[in-house]
Amino acid sequence: MKVYYAHCVNIYNTEQERQDIDTLQKLGLEVVNPNNPELEAIYQKMKGLFGFIGAFTKVFLDLVDECDVFAFRALPNGKITSGVVLELEEATEKGKIIIELPTNIKNRSLDKDETLKYLNDKV
Repeated sequence: MKVYYAHCVNIYNTEQERQDIDTLQKLGLEVVNPNNPELEAIYQKMKGLFGFIGAFTKVFLDLVDECDVFAFRALPNGKITSGVVLELEEATEKGKIIIELPTNIKNRSLDKDETLKYLNDKV
């Protein structure tokens, strides 16, 4: 199965990108990474012809459509950049399996006492 790995350009060529790709490959998925010089060249050429959205649709959203699974990484604050949002909407519309790679787990984690309080409040 192929997975489209959507992430903000500021993650390109970082340890985080390498870890994410490794994680997806360990799940047995073939990773389609938009951080690819050939794709960027095609995108830049098409952007001149069709504008941002037209080129983005033709290059990146078409890749999303070709994949079985869609994986994405939000920013550390939980926000999702506009390009990733467009790709996520496409994946959702096409009924793809969607994986959100974990972000900022330490700040989202409850300790034992917080967990017990949460559980008691819900009972």
